[in-house]
Amino acid sequence: MGSLQREDLIGSLIFLLILVVVAWINLRKMKTGAYDFKALRKRGLMWTEVAVVLFMLQLLMRKGDQRFLLILGMVVLFAASQWLGAIYYDRRRNNNEGKGD
Repeated sequence: MGSLQREDLIGSLIFLLILVVVAWINLRKMKTGAYDFKALRKRGLMWTEVAVVLFMLQLLMRKGDQRFLLILGMVVLFAASQWLGAIYYDRRRNNNEGKGD
């Protein structure tokens, strides 16, 4: 129960690939779209905080099972990437608007 089996690693890799593709698609849409980045930043921060709390609870409460901890770690990274992407594109858009004036 303490170590990950081959099937667990394969499933985690598939889940990671899905999250990477979805994050890449979302970040590309943020780059080209006209979004309310303030709202995206707030939602991104909220979901990152929720994912970190769940990750920490899993880390502290279930010491032997690493499978769910691995999945929650990936969700934390995904949520943080969306939040940081919204911050990056918001600052980039604000810098470009300032140069046009």
